[in-house]
Amino acid sequence: IWCPRCETAIAEAEVEYVNVRRKLYYFKFLLRDGGEVAVASTRPELLAACVALAVNPNDDRYVHLVGRTAIVPIYGREVPILSDEEVDPEFGTGVVMICTYGDKVDVKWQKRHSLPVMVVIDERGRMTDNAGPLKGLSVQEARMKIVELLKRDDYYLKEEEIESSIGTCWRCHTPVEIIPRMQWFVKTRELSRLVLEAARNVRWVPPHAYKRLEDWVESLDWDWVISRQRLFATPIPVWYCKDCGAEVVAEPEWLPVDPRREPPKVGKCPKCGSTRMVGERDVMDTWMDSSITAAVHAGWPDSMDERLFPADLQPNGYDIIRTWDYYLIVRGVALFGKSQFKTALINGMVRGTDGRMMHKSYGNYVSLMEVIGKYGADAFRLWAAMSAATGSDVRFSWEGVEYARRFLTKLWNAARFVNMALRDFDPHYKVGEHDYRDVDTWIRGLLEELTRRVTDCLEEFDFMGAASALVNFTWHRFCDHYIEAVKYRVVGSDEGSKRAAQRTLYDVLLRLLQMLSVFTPHIAEELYQRIYAKHLGWESITTAPWPKPQPYDKESVERGNIVISTIAAIRRAKSEAGIPLSARLPKVTIYAPPNYSEVLKKNLDDIAGTLRVARIEVLSRGRGAREVAEYPSITFTLHV
Repeated sequence: IWCPRCETAIAEAEVEYVNVRRKLYYFKFLLRDGGEVAVASTRPELLAACVALAVNPNDDRYVHLVGRTAIVPIYGREVPILSDEEVDPEFGTGVVMICTYGDKVDVKWQKRHSLPVMVVIDERGRMTDNAGPLKGLSVQEARMKIVELLKRDDYYLKEEEIESSIGTCWRCHTPVEIIPRMQWFVKTRELSRLVLEAARNVRWVPPHAYKRLEDWVESLDWDWVISRQRLFATPIPVWYCKDCGAEVVAEPEWLPVDPRREPPKVGKCPKCGSTRMVGERDVMDTWMDSSITAAVHAGWPDSMDERLFPADLQPNGYDIIRTWDYYLIVRGVALFGKSQFKTALINGMVRGTDGRMMHKSYGNYVSLMEVIGKYGADAFRLWAAMSAATGSDVRFSWEGVEYARRFLTKLWNAARFVNMALRDFDPHYKVGEHDYRDVDTWIRGLLEELTRRVTDCLEEFDFMGAASALVNFTWHRFCDHYIEAVKYRVVGSDEGSKRAAQRTLYDVLLRLLQMLSVFTPHIAEELYQRIYAKHLGWESITTAPWPKPQPYDKESVERGNIVISTIAAIRRAKSEAGIPLSARLPKVTIYAPPNYSEVLKKNLDDIAGTLRVARIEVLSRGRGAREVAEYPSITFTLHV
């Protein structure tokens, strides 16, 4: 497979197939013994390379033509008419040209029927001498010219527009050609069964990514061509004898070596004794280097550190499953009998706001530096983590990045409050268990549950689940509820209550920064250095040990939840009544069944202090004007 723009061979994995609208041309071949047959082709410029016509042996329309001879229009060359079961009788007229080479099927047919080879396209995508009147023209120019000639000489019948798939170079998007030229290959197809066995032992995240690899391996028609006609890449360490053509392959101790600049470390050809040697000019496919990265990182070929091999994680996009992941497994199977990695983490792509892949020509390209310049790297990272499940594509969203920045602002302001609240706090101070309120044990218990959930999500590479849980907890549980519930305590005169609130603020924010550092390392590090570094021995928040979830009292969490839910409902009622949250209320009456009223009575200080209420009355009978949404049996009335 050849790219005429890059002027190099490329592998099957480097071919991108695109659907295009193009013309299907109908024209006729004369038969040597009289008569004619109609043929349809999207590539009439390959007439000079036509070496046979073929029909399906089950096509009754044409079985009488098999074994006869046709005459190539314009060129006058005689070619046989063959039968082949792979001919599609529904395409065009049901009669196809076998040309060398229009596509991979032509290669198969040429070999199957032992047909000659006529090369009509050169390495630059120009027609060769064999193309006669088309010589020197580009493929597109030759197509237009040959149609003119077919019309001139009365071979042309008609044309129609169809949709079909063409192979293009992934790098420059130029349609590829198949050109016979000597290349170096790795025999990968004979390893396909072992490659799939090794791939099945890999953990694929998400699991359906394995199917991409399996489909690719099973679709391969050819081995991996590893030589490239480029200037810069790893040299192929081989020399050739000018006299007999024998190959001299470099010994391991000769490496590294560039045969284009250095002679072999042997005096003469081992086959004929000639001293006239020339080095290989081609270089290796870059994937030859990448296909051994995991082993090299583990010390191969000098000394393999078995602790590092196979690699624990191979992260990459789904677009290179068929290249990097496949080639790593191929080389791993060939050299070590197993995959070079244990887990493949496959990420999706950020698409344009219109849902298409980002491309400047589409007008949907967003510069990463523009996003970072406006919102910062952490906001972008957090948005990316929260926006899609692992392995899924996501549309870029300015609104989503703006939301992430608002969260970071909320976190920053919360940390500023915590820092001020801790001005007279000694982290070594031992808080008595009896000093903790239900709202303290509530946030602490929920923090342990959050730690478990985030840890589980990260173990499963569920970044969206982990990031979303952290944002929701930090924003709503910690900032909106807990901080509001303890503001009055950190400036109050009750020493035990104050220290318990300070200790809880200290512990919760530190744990959140530890976990958020995965997604927002810059702000997490800044806050850690400002608030915690002087107390702790970690050089960085990113080097801190990962927190382990601890057991907690679920009953105390439930009690705290009753208190927090009641506070939130009364705050909402104040706001909806147009009463400033900072305004004092003379009285609130709460109605709750006994099991709830006991909890509320125990926490009257927190409810009154948070809501700025002069007097709170808790009654077991009656019903108030408003309900607590999470606990409908708890109602209340505001006395303005």
